[in-house]
Amino acid sequence: MLTLRTMTAADVPIGLELCRLAGWNQLEPDWRRLLALAPDGLFIAEEDGRPCGSGSTTVYGDRTAWIGMILVHPAFRNRGIGTAIMNKCIEHLQSKAVQSIKLDATDLGRPVYLKLGFLDERPIHRYAGKRPRGVAARREACAIAAGDWPAIAAIDRAAFDADRLELLKILGGEGPAAVVSEGSRVRGYGFARRGYNASFVGPLVAADAEAARAIVETLLAGLPDGDVFWDVLTDNTAGKELAESLGFTAARRLIRMYLGSHVHPGDVKLVYGAAGFELG
Repeated sequence: MLTLRTMTAADVPIGLELCRLAGWNQLEPDWRRLLALAPDGLFIAEEDGRPCGSGSTTVYGDRTAWIGMILVHPAFRNRGIGTAIMNKCIEHLQSKAVQSIKLDATDLGRPVYLKLGFLDERPIHRYAGKRPRGVAARREACAIAAGDWPAIAAIDRAAFDADRLELLKILGGEGPAAVVSEGSRVRGYGFARRGYNASFVGPLVAADAEAARAIVETLLAGLPDGDVFWDVLTDNTAGKELAESLGFTAARRLIRMYLGSHVHPGDVKLVYGAAGFELG
């Protein structure tokens, strides 16, 4: 019999095993971040007591929430477990009266989500490449100081159309982070972190391509040599061009989808990099 229960910190090894079986990039800090953001919003599926799947939700106020980490153990696939996890995540978020529930869908998952009532919002592509040789931190891109957070929160809310300051502060303590400012005005900010298959750049938000380039070059300079992922909303032509100018190419093409009464698309021209498929 299939049961669904709330995930706890003790279940992180289950999540990591599911990630490795699926070839996904998440590490232990990724699961712990999700648990910190939504301790009641992650779920483990069990069949006759055996863990077999997972799902996560992340709530950004009452406007937007994200579904991610929908994973099913290969030995338990084609039994409706993924759909059951999705329904549990949707029910959980609807109980919180979230206006817009979102996810980033692969071509394989999109037909399932369409049947659940999701609609297409826009394309999102995962760009991949090697950390450019000789990339160096830019002088104008500085470490984030405590006094920068209110201005970062303001530009991020304009870009994302919801409050995700708690997420940004967590990311600020996990890896390279940078901000470009002019006086009291923040022109942009960004974060990077390590992953199992590749390092990851994002979120990256900037008022202009010049600030975005200074930030991403500084972030890349703080990462180890090797592969890097960078999720780009291709509606932002400048973001796409920036990634390609640094040697990145589109490796995966997904569709951002939403369920609910509002889209809350944000200001896409400010978004030079998303936070990740499980975070938005």
